[in-house]
Amino acid sequence: IGSIGGTYMSPVVVPPQVVIGAMGKIQRLPRFVGESMEVEEVHIMNISWGGDHRAIDGATLARFSNRWKSFMESPMTMVFNLK
Repeated sequence: IGSIGGTYMSPVVVPPQVVIGAMGKIQRLPRFVGESMEVEEVHIMNISWGGDHRAIDGATLARFSNRWKSFMESPMTMVFNLK
């Protein structure tokens, strides 16, 4: 969706899928950064997840989402975590 300009979406799980993710486009937005609370331009991408709770609980999906976010913010950590 992000590749065609979409910023937010609601993914729907369709059997036999268990989890689905949707990525919005990367936007440059003003945010307060650091302890000085100065306004800076940051890159933000909305991610939406949908999961079948018969197969996966929300906490597991939240942990996966946080791990995925850390890899997107620091791609080299993903390379170091390959097994």
